Amino acid sequence: MIENFAIPFAVTGAAFLAAEFVLNLRRSRALKEAQKFVRLAKRETLETAQISLGNPYPLIQISGKGDVIFFNPAAFSQFPGLKEQGLQHPVLAGLGDIIKKSEAASREVKFGDIIYNQTIAPTKVNDQTAFTIYCYDITERKAYEKNLHESRIIAEQAQKEAEKANQARGDFLANMSHELRTPMNGIIGLSDILSESGLKKDHQELIEAVNSSARNLLILLNDILDFSKIEAGELTLESIPFEPRKVVRQIESLQKPVAARKGLDMVSKVDETVPKYLMGDPSRLQQILNNLIGNAMKFTAEGSVTLSIGGKADGKGNFITQISVTDTGIGIPANAQDKLFKKFQQADSSTSRKYGGTGLGLAICKNLAELMGGTISLKSTEGRGTTFTVTVPAKIAEAGVVEQEERAAAKAQIKINQKAKILVVDDHPINLLFMRKTLGKLGLANFDEAASGKQAIDLYKKGGYDLILMDCQMPDMDGYEASRHIRGLETNGHRIAIIAVTANAMKGAAEKCTAAGMDDYVSKPVEKEKLQAVLQRWIPGSGGQEAETQSEAKKDAPVAEAAKAESESVIFDRDHLKEYTDGDKETENMLVNMFLENLELDLNRLQNSFSKENFHEWEAVAHKLHGASVHMGAYALADICDRAQSLPAGEEGQMKDLHPLILMESHRLHGVLEGSGKAA
Repeated sequence: MIENFAIPFAVTGAAFLAAEFVLNLRRSRALKEAQKFVRLAKRETLETAQISLGNPYPLIQISGKGDVIFFNPAAFSQFPGLKEQGLQHPVLAGLGDIIKKSEAASREVKFGDIIYNQTIAPTKVNDQTAFTIYCYDITERKAYEKNLHESRIIAEQAQKEAEKANQARGDFLANMSHELRTPMNGIIGLSDILSESGLKKDHQELIEAVNSSARNLLILLNDILDFSKIEAGELTLESIPFEPRKVVRQIESLQKPVAARKGLDMVSKVDETVPKYLMGDPSRLQQILNNLIGNAMKFTAEGSVTLSIGGKADGKGNFITQISVTDTGIGIPANAQDKLFKKFQQADSSTSRKYGGTGLGLAICKNLAELMGGTISLKSTEGRGTTFTVTVPAKIAEAGVVEQEERAAAKAQIKINQKAKILVVDDHPINLLFMRKTLGKLGLANFDEAASGKQAIDLYKKGGYDLILMDCQMPDMDGYEASRHIRGLETNGHRIAIIAVTANAMKGAAEKCTAAGMDDYVSKPVEKEKLQAVLQRWIPGSGGQEAETQSEAKKDAPVAEAAKAESESVIFDRDHLKEYTDGDKETENMLVNMFLENLELDLNRLQNSFSKENFHEWEAVAHKLHGASVHMGAYALADICDRAQSLPAGEEGQMKDLHPLILMESHRLHGVLEGSGKAA
């Protein structure tokens, strides 16, 4: 290409004179006169001279001594004084060093407002060394590169600002989570304790109302955090085998009592085409359906709410699941339907005042459905009702594989070492009061309290503690710094168990605790059962016996305690089940039968994955068992399954210790449920 033209060439003195003469002639005579002078040159120089004269880009030739021996019209017009100034001319300045090396070179030169790329190539003129210099205007390119560079800097700066904003947002949400969950920890926890203290009926109703209100507030907080996680891309979905019909039964157990209290009919329909097992995230699917059904009941004064599940296989191993929730409620105006799936939006401004809610529920449903690769839509007629439809693709799980897993028997609940000495660290007096009462209910009386990280360190130095319950956010010195400091003070290989008590529900909370040297964590509001499970993990014991070392406890305590019988109330909390059934015996029997039916299948899967040493599958089944057990009130089994689903990387070997515990506790639970006549 012509812009890359830089061939060595030679011209005689006659050609040079021709070029200089042409530039002094009028434009109309330039070519004619130039050709006249070019004829004076040797035949081999004619073509080169003509190319040089007509080249629109500046072209210069200098001798080995640095004298200008030729320049074309473009160079003459763009670089005045070129011949007179020679190497002193700004466009040729600095060529001396290049000439000495007698090598080809390239450089950039600015002359006036124009930036040139110069290509310098050695050549021969009359057998003498010379140099051809070709200049190409790169001003526009350099301006583009400058703009590109500046844009890149601006983009990088914007990215940094966005990251800072995202970090600030995360910090804000973490702080808000902490500030809101801390008082709720006291309200929910203390009201739970107070409700168990034998109050009079009217006082019991009041405390239950307080507890219910606090838990509703917690649901709203969780909605906000869920949406924040979705927006930040921090919410992940699991993919495990689940039973769509079981999900429906669980929803019925929660929502039918609510419908009955409102005088509504709740109808559930599962088409026979729906496979028995699908792969997906059943808890998030249940979250979507509970939200839609809860909304339907909220806006339906009379009539019914119907849940329908159907769909069709796509022939590629997937089932396109279609779920509809239809109500006979107030309906949604056509002009309000488009904004319903936007955050903090409701049909009109009076909705939140009359019916409550933040307007986040449907936005979360939409985002969850899209994360699952699906969609959500609605059809509604004002005054006649609404239908929400969720379409989600799911891989079909092979029923034969799932159901071929074997079952075994269960183990006894691990007890807490009642003689263990505990240090409770929290700057909030309400939280200290709650922890004091809760630990007392768990049979623990040997504990001290610290209101700051520094005070905790001072008490630790006195020694004698088996476990520290460490609040994470405190003034002056927070729990993270205090934990790191304590780890630095440990000697002789003795490591005290430090359990984080955190109100941070954002992604990375567990990792942050681990990085600070903490062993485990329990989130606020702290529930007695969760605290009990954590204490069982880290200070196991056998009633009046002395506490075992942690390494021995992990290995030996579960098996040693397997034969210990416990009361039925520990194995199965009947009162918990009654909360969901309002004491309705028929519903209780139905739930127990469903639980036992699925328990057998889950245990088969657990045994099968254990036999194959498939840790990920085993952990997924333990996760499923944990969720079902919690909902059922089978806290002993739930606690062991919680340990199983939370094993850190590199600790898969504990599967061999926990597996028989799950089987044995399941066997005990099965016996309690069948023996009580609940499964009749």
